[in-house]
Amino acid sequence: MNNKVTTVSLSGKTQYMLNNLSGRSFSQKELPYEVNKSKIYIMNHIIFPLVSRQWKKLQENLYCLDNIKKKIDTFYHYYKNDDLFIYREIINALEVILSEHMQLEELEKSVYGSSKDLSTMIYKTALVKLKPEYEIYDIIFGRPLRSKNEEYKQYIIDEIQHLLTSSDITFDKIRIFLTNKYSIS
Repeated sequence: MNNKVTTVSLSGKTQYMLNNLSGRSFSQKELPYEVNKSKIYIMNHIIFPLVSRQWKKLQENLYCLDNIKKKIDTFYHYYKNDDLFIYREIINALEVILSEHMQLEELEKSVYGSSKDLSTMIYKTALVKLKPEYEIYDIIFGRPLRSKNEEYKQYIIDEIQHLLTSSDITFDKIRIFLTNKYSIS
């Protein structure tokens, strides 16, 4: 017996969904509430704190990751949704990043000490990055020394900018091209 349920969405289109006893949706258009709830939890408690560098919050949520991974694995096994696989990989990456961050904090404590005295206060800033063409120039040719009045060679910068617009470009291709063109060993 094949029972159908006809529903009308807010868009006005009729959707046909088969009734089944498994509870699994055959329409594959929407994931169940529990899956969406888990995805929202991951966004709010893992991804957003990671992007905003809220390390304390991430460390507090570290203990919940095993349960989240089990849920995601169960949902992925059942629904075969690629988003769930990506969320699982994000959680794995978070564990590695958080472990590295905690090791770095321990290293900083051992190097700089853990006291909050004025004499040991250190201010951390974000890494200052140059435009990609200048970063590549620095890696291949070295940074120009201001003490010797050296400057970036604009024609090489322009060449790097042009190479960066290629669709299949890699750093190695740029390095090989520039070293061959400008005879650098």
